[in-house]
Amino acid sequence: MLLPILIAVIVLALMVLVLEKNIKSRMAFYAFCGSLLLATSIVGYGYYSSTSNSYEELDESTIRHITAQQLAFGEWYTNYKKKLDAIDYCWVSYHRIMKDFQNEDISLREAYNRLTQLESNVVSLHNEIYQMTPPISLDDANYDLTSSILKKTKAYSDGQLKTIRATKMMADPEKMLTEQHDVQMGYLKDAMLVNSPDMLFTAGEINSLRKNLTIPEVN
Repeated sequence: MLLPILIAVIVLALMVLVLEKNIKSRMAFYAFCGSLLLATSIVGYGYYSSTSNSYEELDESTIRHITAQQLAFGEWYTNYKKKLDAIDYCWVSYHRIMKDFQNEDISLREAYNRLTQLESNVVSLHNEIYQMTPPISLDDANYDLTSSILKKTKAYSDGQLKTIRATKMMADPEKMLTEQHDVQMGYLKDAMLVNSPDMLFTAGEINSLRKNLTIPEVN
């Protein structure tokens, strides 16, 4: 940017020196220099204005794009967060059943019935999660990050359903091999420990999305 301006200044200076020696009339020389300066100013201003406008348009386009991405992801994430809350609620219900049975507040039959109902609720939630897809309006990077979140969440939902189903099967009074409460509880705990999913970690994807969906500050 500076090099063309410097070259132009040098060329103009040389032209002025040459013309000063060849134009006999001082008035004509000053008039020519004034016209040349005015023309240069107009061209320079036009170039600056066009460049400035192009940057403004680019910035405005970027802002519009990020804003649209924010809206698309925000709407999707609101629905996704409801599913996460439902997953947490199912875990709370599951552990309450386990605790109630461990404390002998409920019988094995009651634990089995409650686990059966919980399994039905989790199946419905599991199906809803599997029907979720990333918004098609997201660009490639944000779409891939959202897909990764969904993939991890579906795997976690699989693990939750597997855990509750295995515990329910172990709590079936018709198939229980012992009447000793502590042994029965041991069987249920084993089913929980063997089938429980790993923790759901999506912090990396969320942080990347937060960065992508933040409008950069203009210095």
